[in-house]
Amino acid sequence: MSERTPAPYGPRSVYGYAMYIGSNMLLLLYLVWAFVPVEFLHEKLGLTYWPSKYWAVALPIWFLTAIAVFAFAIYPAINMTLTPNIDDPRTITDEYCLEQRKSTPSGIPPVSDIPITEVCRRLYLSNDQD
Repeated sequence: MSERTPAPYGPRSVYGYAMYIGSNMLLLLYLVWAFVPVEFLHEKLGLTYWPSKYWAVALPIWFLTAIAVFAFAIYPAINMTLTPNIDDPRTITDEYCLEQRKSTPSGIPPVSDIPITEVCRRLYLSNDQD
C-alpha cells in the first residue's frame, strides 16, 4: 500500500471508475423506479416488487432535510463547543506563538507575534500617553 496522497495511482483510478459506473447505474435504477409506471414494470419487465412511489419522493427530501439540519444547526453547534470562551487565553495565543526577542539595532528584527497588550496600546491609546 502506498502513502496517503491525493496523487492518482492505479488502484485509485480503478476504484474511481467502478464507483462512477456504480453511481450512474444506481441513478438510472432510481429514475426508472421513480418515473416508469408500475403497470409497465409488472407487465412488460416482469418486475413484481418495487417500493412505493412515495419513497421515490420522500427519501430525497429526507436526505436534503438532514443535510440542511446538519449544515445550519449541528455543524455550527459542534464548532461552538470547540471554541474556547472569550476570556480564555487560547483566543489570543496558542502553542505556535513566537515570543518577541531582542535584535541588533541595525538588523532586521526576527519574526515573532506581537503581544496583544502592544497591539491594544498602539491601536487604542493616543500618542500623548506613550
